[in-house]
Amino acid sequence: MALPEDLDRAYAEALAAGRPEAARLRALLDFRRALFRRDLEEARRLLPPDEEELARFLSDLEAGRLEPWLEAGPAFVRAEAWVRRGAELAEAGEKAAAREAFERALALFPRHPRALVNLGNLELEAGRTDAAIAYYQRALEIDPELADAHHNLAVAYKRKGDLDRMVRHLKRAQRLRLYPPRESLGRRGGVPPFYARFWFWFLLAALAYLLLRGRG
Repeated sequence: MALPEDLDRAYAEALAAGRPEAARLRALLDFRRALFRRDLEEARRLLPPDEEELARFLSDLEAGRLEPWLEAGPAFVRAEAWVRRGAELAEAGEKAAAREAFERALALFPRHPRALVNLGNLELEAGRTDAAIAYYQRALEIDPELADAHHNLAVAYKRKGDLDRMVRHLKRAQRLRLYPPRESLGRRGGVPPFYARFWFWFLLAALAYLLLRGRG
């Protein structure tokens, strides 16, 4: 079955009309969210079994094969491929090419939160902390539970000497990484098990120490 160009609108219309495809479209929206959070295991679990193209896409992502998807597939798939290509370029030190890749991803899918986070990272590396914070905040407006955005905001606020906000976002990032959100299972928020809470506070203390150690 061909994917609608606008999944969000198709889901809203199907839900309002009580059509049976609403459940399938909801699963695809949850798949996209998991994909954008780099949670490929969750994305694969959520994917309807007859979505062969998206299943091939996941297999290629796991194998590092981006090239077939830079110009093919739904817009959000191409955007994800460009974000991953940009991350490879940034890691290789090709910052200008990385920026172009992230901007291309946003042109394809303007609400790709990791494209915004990665642009924020480039600004932070260039010493433009306020610009980086603006990108991270835009990412969190799209996905308030994106751990990378919270963590990088903590780093940016540490550079500005805003320790209250640094700690707030660092705590949020660590909680999300220890206890990832699973909206599709009907579990938003909740209390992590004891062992997760223990490691959460231990890692938080260690990370706060590392961030604060360089403060002069």
